Amino acid sequence: MRLFVELVIDSNTMKRRPLFLKFFYTFFPVITLGVLLLILAVNVSTHSFYKSLIEQQLKDRSSNIFSWLRKTDLTQSNIRFICSESSNNKRVRITIINDLGNVIGDSHKTASFMDNHLNRPEIKDAMSKGIGLATRFSNTLQKELMYFASSEIVQKKTWVVRVSIPIDEYSVILSDLQNKIILFGLIVNIVLLFLSYLISKQITAPIENIRKKTEEYVSTLEMSRPLDIPKTKELASLALSLNKMAKELDKRIKQIQNEKEDKESLLSSMQEGIIAVNKNGKIISINNIAKDYLNINKKNILKKRYSDVIKIRKVNFIINQNISNVINREHVFEQEISIKKNKTRFFLVHSSPLIRTHKNRGVLIVLTDITFKKQLEKVRQDFVANVSHELKTPITSITGFLDILNRDDITKEEHDLFLQKIQNHTYRMNLIIDDLLKLSKIESQEEDNSIYLNKQLLLPILEGAKEDVKNSLAKNNISIQIECDKNVLIKGDSLLLREALVNLFENAGKYGYSNSIAKVICEKQKTVLIHVENQGDKIKEKHWEKIFQRFYRIDKSRDRKAGGTGLGLAIVKHIAFVHGGEIKVSSSKNKKTRFTISLPRVS
Repeated sequence: MRLFVELVIDSNTMKRRPLFLKFFYTFFPVITLGVLLLILAVNVSTHSFYKSLIEQQLKDRSSNIFSWLRKTDLTQSNIRFICSESSNNKRVRITIINDLGNVIGDSHKTASFMDNHLNRPEIKDAMSKGIGLATRFSNTLQKELMYFASSEIVQKKTWVVRVSIPIDEYSVILSDLQNKIILFGLIVNIVLLFLSYLISKQITAPIENIRKKTEEYVSTLEMSRPLDIPKTKELASLALSLNKMAKELDKRIKQIQNEKEDKESLLSSMQEGIIAVNKNGKIISINNIAKDYLNINKKNILKKRYSDVIKIRKVNFIINQNISNVINREHVFEQEISIKKNKTRFFLVHSSPLIRTHKNRGVLIVLTDITFKKQLEKVRQDFVANVSHELKTPITSITGFLDILNRDDITKEEHDLFLQKIQNHTYRMNLIIDDLLKLSKIESQEEDNSIYLNKQLLLPILEGAKEDVKNSLAKNNISIQIECDKNVLIKGDSLLLREALVNLFENAGKYGYSNSIAKVICEKQKTVLIHVENQGDKIKEKHWEKIFQRFYRIDKSRDRKAGGTGLGLAIVKHIAFVHGGEIKVSSSKNKKTRFTISLPRVS
């Protein structure tokens, strides 16, 4: 609905006229009407001016004729002469009429053939008012004339002098003048319209600039520079307000972006998988950990239905259950599930309502990887089982031997033999307990960071470990040969490292061939490598990772015969780990077994 409204608004906006055209269309009729009225007024004034000018000319001509009449005998011949001479080559018609209306003289026609003029309008007005003016078609000349008549008393008689002139000449002049006025008016109109167009553009240019800058800001949410401040007060206020608004929006957007980045960083940093699904089953948020847990490789999955993205039925079932119960705000659900990828992983799925603005908007799913926890539980279970088994065997034997010793029918030799066996089993249990305590101590020191690693030479530690096992290795006539530069430095706990090396040296004595040499070789590469190498039966590759597990034995009967507890290599592994290193095993074709401890190098 909102998108539809936005599209309608955009469509209506596109149909609207630009502001400068509205200004121009407003100016257009005003200017055009003004120019037309001006032309009309000028034409009317011109026509009136020319009419008054002609009247004045006729009046002046009439006055001149009366002056002539006063100086001349008013005979008919003289009057005709005056009419003829005053007509200006027949251009102006002169008629002299007596008080009875009879035409005495006329410049264009014989007076005796002319009618009585007493009923002519201009003559009547002249007789009654002194002057008369009329415009009409002349039957005599077959033209439209303007008549001016004036009356005066000359030589004790009233005379009327009528002066007339053809209108057509003045009409041509007036028409030409009016055409020029109209043409000039049209030119002025066009110039004014062009100026109004330029002014409209100039007025709206700052607004258009503000619009473009605003659209640029809306599309990029970045303003390269503030809006220019127009010169007009209103537009200047608008530009200042928009600059202020843009600055405030930038501040708010940066705040929102920072919050979004913090949220994304928080979600990415979490070790739990987070999935948020709305009431319509659309994914609205998911972090990368959740994608990894659920084997999701698609990139654009937001706003898509969860069942189209997540292909694990157990998870989809949990989400579906929680969406159906989304009305219940207190509904919280937990369940353990397993997901098989390359290996089986275990997850604790926690789901709860997604609350926003005090309303239930969907479901929040949290996936916690409990695979390591499950493995630890299994390790503990195996450890307890192994410890129980390792201790139960000697305890059972000791109990059996004690029962035998309580019998009265055993000989002294048998009595001493069983006591020796009880002593051996007790010694073995003591060794197991000692190794367990050592391992527990290392783990506890690792947890509370109580192990202090100091910079020291490696060779004295190797020599000390060699001295510790000298007597036990002598039983099988095995010697240790150390090849190590005296300047090699390591950062470690000398007692722990010595304990790890003692275990490796003792294994070399237990499982190496008699009358052989065990070599200790040091190498300085990216790390410091300590190789402990002995000649003995080859360890198959399938056992290389497992032999560092607690109580793991390749050959149980042989290991027990050698007197091992099954914890020595586990202790070595933990000691290497707390030093930031690791231990590996390898075998060669010439029946050599090599254990390698790598430690961080000290510059």
